[in-house]
Amino acid sequence: MAKPKLTDFKKYLAALDEAEVREEMLKLFNKLPQVQEFYAQELMSDAERKAMLEEYKKKVYNQFWTRTGNPRNPSNAELRTLLTNFEKVSVFPSEVIELFLYRVETATEFAHDFGGMSDADYNASISAFKKAIEMMVQHKLGNQFRARCEALFRLDNLDYWYTESLEELFYENF
Repeated sequence: MAKPKLTDFKKYLAALDEAEVREEMLKLFNKLPQVQEFYAQELMSDAERKAMLEEYKKKVYNQFWTRTGNPRNPSNAELRTLLTNFEKVSVFPSEVIELFLYRVETATEFAHDFGGMSDADYNASISAFKKAIEMMVQHKLGNQFRARCEALFRLDNLDYWYTESLEELFYENF
């Protein structure tokens, strides 16, 4: 079966009356955890949304360090999954950018503290930074995150090409 297109879905919704649309929304909410999480964000207070962001940040942090503070070999697949899941449920682009930048900051701090990372880890961090930059450009949020981005370029003891790549990505767009 072919994947339905957005136009097909819009036609389907147009054919429904208001009560049927509500019924469809309830069915989605009850069946899909992602829909529940999305609307939970929509209905959350600022404090609750911040707590959810902090929980995701904690999960990112735990990919780099154990509970006792010892370094851990980060799983780029797990990190990518965390970021993707948050991106799917987050209502506010600034919070998604915040988490992506936190991922890059954590990786950069990890590399700084422990003398570097594997090229794959650096490349995954650069990809996350690129995604954050793209979202900043799209939503015109560059000034809000400028200082945090520039702070990434100032750390020593990193492979030069990594910081140069981050810096280049940033200054190409801002």
